[in-house]
Amino acid sequence: MSHRFCACHGLAELAASWTDRHELMLSASAADGGGRPFALPGDAPQWGRPRPFAIESLVVRVELDLDARAVDGDCEIRVKRIDPAAREVALDAVDFDLSSVELARGEGQWAAIAHHYDGREIRVDASAIGEAGATLRVRYRCTPRRGLYFVTRRAPRTRLATDAKPTEVWSQGQDQDNRHWFPCADHPNQRMRTELIATVPQGWFALSNGELVSRRAAGSVETFHWRQSDPHPSYLVTLACGAFDEAHTKEGALPIDYYVPRGDGAHIERSLGRTPEMIRVFAEKLRTPFPWVKYAQVVVSDFIFGGMENTSATTLFDRALLDERAALDVDMESLVSHELAHQWFGDLVTCRDWSHAWLNEGFATYLEHVWREHAEGADAYLYGIEQDLDTYLDEDRDRYRRPIVTNIWSAPIDVFDRHLYQKGGLTLHALRSHLGDDAFWRGIAHYLERMRGKGAETRDLMRAIEDATGRSLEAFFDQWVMKPGHPQLEISGEHESGVFKLTVVQAQAKGHEPHPLFSFDLPVIVVTDEGSEEHRVPVSKQRETFALKCASAPKMVIVDPGSSVHGTVDNRLSTALLAEQLVKATSAQPRWRAARALGKRNEPRAVAALAKGLAAADAFWAVRAECASALGEQRTEDALRALLAGVSDASPKVRRAVAAALGRFRAITQGDLGSRAADALVAWIERGDRSYLVESETRRALGRTRDPRAFDVLAKRLAEDGVSWADVVRQGSVDGLAATRDPRSLTLLAEVLGDEQAPGVRRSALGALGRAREIVDEGPITVRVREAIEQTMTTFDPGVRIAACRALVALRDPAGSGAIARLVDRDLDGRVRRQARESLRDLRDRSARGKEVSTLRDELERVRGELRELRDKVGVIDVRVRDANGAAKPAPETKTEKPAS
Repeated sequence: MSHRFCACHGLAELAASWTDRHELMLSASAADGGGRPFALPGDAPQWGRPRPFAIESLVVRVELDLDARAVDGDCEIRVKRIDPAAREVALDAVDFDLSSVELARGEGQWAAIAHHYDGREIRVDASAIGEAGATLRVRYRCTPRRGLYFVTRRAPRTRLATDAKPTEVWSQGQDQDNRHWFPCADHPNQRMRTELIATVPQGWFALSNGELVSRRAAGSVETFHWRQSDPHPSYLVTLACGAFDEAHTKEGALPIDYYVPRGDGAHIERSLGRTPEMIRVFAEKLRTPFPWVKYAQVVVSDFIFGGMENTSATTLFDRALLDERAALDVDMESLVSHELAHQWFGDLVTCRDWSHAWLNEGFATYLEHVWREHAEGADAYLYGIEQDLDTYLDEDRDRYRRPIVTNIWSAPIDVFDRHLYQKGGLTLHALRSHLGDDAFWRGIAHYLERMRGKGAETRDLMRAIEDATGRSLEAFFDQWVMKPGHPQLEISGEHESGVFKLTVVQAQAKGHEPHPLFSFDLPVIVVTDEGSEEHRVPVSKQRETFALKCASAPKMVIVDPGSSVHGTVDNRLSTALLAEQLVKATSAQPRWRAARALGKRNEPRAVAALAKGLAAADAFWAVRAECASALGEQRTEDALRALLAGVSDASPKVRRAVAAALGRFRAITQGDLGSRAADALVAWIERGDRSYLVESETRRALGRTRDPRAFDVLAKRLAEDGVSWADVVRQGSVDGLAATRDPRSLTLLAEVLGDEQAPGVRRSALGALGRAREIVDEGPITVRVREAIEQTMTTFDPGVRIAACRALVALRDPAGSGAIARLVDRDLDGRVRRQARESLRDLRDRSARGKEVSTLRDELERVRGELRELRDKVGVIDVRVRDANGAAKPAPETKTEKPAS
């Protein structure tokens, strides 16, 4: 499952990159987490469910009542006794109107059987069920509030096709929602053969798991019969039906099918067309053929996740379809490969319990990068790893800290977060680095073979790899999977007497509340005029110094070139070493890491190196993008000059980073620099850009400059912007208006909260309205803003409801706690309930804060601006000594640092 709101890949990752991280955390984070505990009051340990009966097969017959949004169902369930003493068969079934519960007595013969139903579970008397088992039949009607969704498609601004379509019906079972539309044992440790027979309106197509057995038309309806012969858990049963465009191809003998909303067929190849190649690559890497009889992907409207990996039939949200402009700097290959990877990890082998769901999601996240490695090379692979590290660290810092495996939660969906996805994937990357390629893939293949068709726990993965490789992995899994946190490294060093002394400090172990020390090998490459040498230094203490043989002074000291240690690195090596690394490192990862480190240096030499890096024709776009971001942190005259030159970069991804960096120059604190940055952004907005995402970022950045022109420009754009993919351009205008802190923006932002707006626009507006007190702290206005936010808390889109919770926390109005509490009590989406519970806690914390937070932030920004101006003046004198003709001469060398050649 690709998790839109837990920052899984796809649109969520793009959103994180579109929004400046500091602003995002101030406006939309649940709170200043700082490693807070994951468990909330009332959470308790969860343990596996008993299995007194195995479910061997499940046959679901449904007829759709579109007008009533209801289902008439008939479900046959074959059970086999495991516990001789068991007295009841328990079936999950939520809010059903039961017609009958019966026991098969012979061919076509059924008899009523005693049962009890409390609206949540059907408990069937098992006294008549012997060792051979029995077949039960449940007839019912239900109006599902979860699990199965009747979605009336409108023609919103984000539609790629021009016409509106009729209703679609689609299911979403993970984690335990299919119980809302058919009776089942809704837990991942129950696997069964399934059949689904769905009667739908004539002209629709109904997709489900496995192979299509029959398709029969009768009058105004048509019945589709699907059979999944290999057992799988009930949460992976799917139904997706509507009016679709279709395309079909094969990978060898394997059928590959695509279904998209009618009118969008032209986007299939652009968006999903590399699926056959992905299947071939994964089968080769995993040494395990694709395990199901077909692979289908269906795109539906208003899907509540990015994607869902139903066995042999993945469902994707409608933003998976890209037009030509969106495809310039967006692709759906991460999403498509993620859901495809689940066909092995999650479907073929399923986590036995949701505590170990990283065995599903961590693998799927990691295989996104494995595909990227195949498709684009090692640099793209490692940059994806780096982005996942940033994503995980954000959650650890700003929300909570937990081990990857935990059984303490309120609902299973609570654990589907950045620890599960991103840190899970990072751990697999670290394991591959630890074992080496051949041993890693051999171990993974053995795990898939051993656990095929079974439920797995983390120790099953560990033991399988150990058995395949002969390596002991208990310490590795204990440290990285079963315990929370990560190393926070401080790296420094100096060359002396033929030795480079590298000092490594684990900073997380310092302070009043130290965290555990980690033990790992840290790769370090030392480059001199004589060549390069790689070292692996064994880190295990709070502070250690390692003597690395190095006859001459190093040109570069590259720390962790393969990103094998997932933690933070504060690189305190000299600016000269980092500048050389930015230009001369042979792979991209050391170059972009050098750019990040140089962005923290208040030195003209750092700015000069970054400017050179941005202007260079680096083969990998991310290096230039990181240089642009680092220059935005510097905010000096030279930095601005370099960024203005970068506006014309050929890569839209780099241009987006340049635009964001220009937004770091504030007109209210940096005078002429801020005005010139705003000049460039206004001109950029006027001429437009081929990329939707760049246009979005220019609007966002202009608002951040707080230039006097920004409000009028952005208000006009908000009114005039046309349709774009995911409505990202209007989203940029909304974010930009919020960033202006102009009181007039509140009225405009409140007007874009309606259901007719794209969810991304509404979420941006909510985040902005949450900062209303930073704009104008007046009681009546705050009340009106709060009421406008509360009006969105019943909308269909769960991301909007989550954003509303966060906005009320940011608003710091205790009166908002009532609306949040109602979500805790009544909302059916576990993600929303979790956010609402966190928000109630955070609102109590934040309500104690006052306007001084905003005032202090503005004052800090002003002081930083003055320091930058002073640094520029002092830096010129410090770095260059000019002769009478104005010619520059090198600064004299110091004893502690040899300048790079």
